[in-house]
Amino acid sequence: MSLVVNQTTTKNCSKCGAAFGCGITSTNANCWCMDLPNVGPVATSDQDCLCPNCLAEAIAGLSLADNQATEAPTSATYLEGPLVEGEDYYLEGAAMVFTAHFLLRRGYCCESGCRHCPFDSI
Repeated sequence: MSLVVNQTTTKNCSKCGAAFGCGITSTNANCWCMDLPNVGPVATSDQDCLCPNCLAEAIAGLSLADNQATEAPTSATYLEGPLVEGEDYYLEGAAMVFTAHFLLRRGYCCESGCRHCPFDSI
């Protein structure tokens, strides 16, 4: 016996007004938006969800330069607490390789040629 799950809600896009389905369907265990890059909020605080077209356009319009720190941190706040393997770094043999996630949190390029440096393209 197969359980059919359909937990979608019809919403209207906060940008263009188009109606779209939001939620879990029987063919997908997640909402369609979970298949797009996870970049954080792209809408303003007074907006709700965006339709597939508007969300894809908003993500495509993001620039790494928009996320660049304006100055280097004055303390090592990005190092507070333990680093999380798989999120902040991964091991390659004996080497610890920092991820772009960690390097972005650090907020500046150290000019050491880090493999995942998000600041190379700026």
